Amino acid sequence: MRHARRRAVNLRASIALALALFASSACAPRIVGVHPAQGGPGTVVNVATEYLIGWPRVEIAGKTMDWSELELIAADPQRGDVPGEELIWIEDKYLRFKIPDLPPGEYVVTIHDDKGPPGDLVYSFLETTAYVMFPPVWPFVFRSNRAQFDLRVLPKSDTIEQSPRP
Repeated sequence: MRHARRRAVNLRASIALALALFASSACAPRIVGVHPAQGGPGTVVNVATEYLIGWPRVEIAGKTMDWSELELIAADPQRGDVPGEELIWIEDKYLRFKIPDLPPGEYVVTIHDDKGPPGDLVYSFLETTAYVMFPPVWPFVFRSNRAQFDLRVLPKSDTIEQSPRP
């Protein structure tokens, strides 16, 4: 009887852990589309995202572009004039950045979804603490905070002109 009870507890704990992992990964930042997926240095890349809720930072080939070098735009055209820092945390967004000066090649771009402005650890701590106190948002707190996609960098002369809006 004692072994059966232990197995039942272990089974419940395993199921709870599996559900928690599934729920947390379901709310990780998600890349819906990238346009263009290739271009020369200086080309503006628009990344359509879901669940990008924090202060993004983009990393490519060891170069990091922080909040000041990026642009967040609401996916809803009616909210296109809202500044990026005022967008609602759950709304879908476009993340826009320029391809840095890199030699031609294939690169992995990582979008980090940080919990707070760059370098502001107090803000990050307070925001995370507030979220932990409110269980419905746990899938957004206890999750992966990054997403990746492939980008082909072309020679500098192959910079692609972009329209101002994705």
